[in-house]
Amino acid sequence: WGRSGTGKDYQLSYSNTWQRLSFTLSATQTYDSNNREDKRFNIYLSIPLTWGLKENGGNRDIHLSNSTTFDDQGYEANNTSLSGTFGNRDQFNYTTNLSQQRQEHQTTFGGSVTWNAPLATVGGSYSQSNKYHQVGGNIQGGLVAWADGVHLASRLNDTIAIINAPYLEGAAVQGRPYLRTNAKGYAVFEALTPYRQNFISLDVSESESDVALLGNRKVTVPYRGAVVLVHFETETSKPFYFLARRADGEPLTFGYEVEDDEGNNVGLVGQGSRVFIRTEKVPISVKIATDKQQGL
Repeated sequence: WGRSGTGKDYQLSYSNTWQRLSFTLSATQTYDSNNREDKRFNIYLSIPLTWGLKENGGNRDIHLSNSTTFDDQGYEANNTSLSGTFGNRDQFNYTTNLSQQRQEHQTTFGGSVTWNAPLATVGGSYSQSNKYHQVGGNIQGGLVAWADGVHLASRLNDTIAIINAPYLEGAAVQGRPYLRTNAKGYAVFEALTPYRQNFISLDVSESESDVALLGNRKVTVPYRGAVVLVHFETETSKPFYFLARRADGEPLTFGYEVEDDEGNNVGLVGQGSRVFIRTEKVPISVKIATDKQQGL
């Protein structure tokens, strides 16, 4: 206990949740090398909130947290923060912070905004107190060069994936609305975990591309430092719809195949005599059976 150059620390904490509120109660007791005692008690609260509506549906999430510390003399410090996202693709992250310290008689307010742009991550911050003020900014990104070209990325880690969904533009990668494939169907995804299965998915719900995605989920197991190519099959032919009827005016039979001039199956007949085909270009004519049982 009283030996020079030694110290002891004791800590006790309890965490739990109540409905949406998470909280942690912790107590610490410290003895330095001179056996001087320091006691602290901390209360941490965290709760998710919602506000407004996203353009693609659902509420926007914001996160509120507060940490209050007490020592032998009572109130010692408090820190409150609020964070969340905004933008039509949740491409902006923000954080605001208000802190107070009793010993230094200091109150500090600050905030930061990060823009997850397609080709870079841009950030800015500001903080001030009764003793100083500070403004900062940063920009970061990466460049990946490989056999099929050069691609820019908003951020890079040591293990990354090049997403390739040929000519499918605007597909969101792994649920990130701000990370989308470009006009050639490429995107750089940096959040891979080495030596484990990584499931990567594409979401085309907001893509305006006519290219069809054939399977939206892939798995890869990279080693550390790898740059892996994750290929998604796509169909580059375009969909066309039109109404057609038999010569006698009756509707076509639902489910019958549609063939082009060369006998290739290019589509089928839908409900209400609506013909659906998918081809590279509109054929001059198509063939649709009227009565297969009679060979017509």
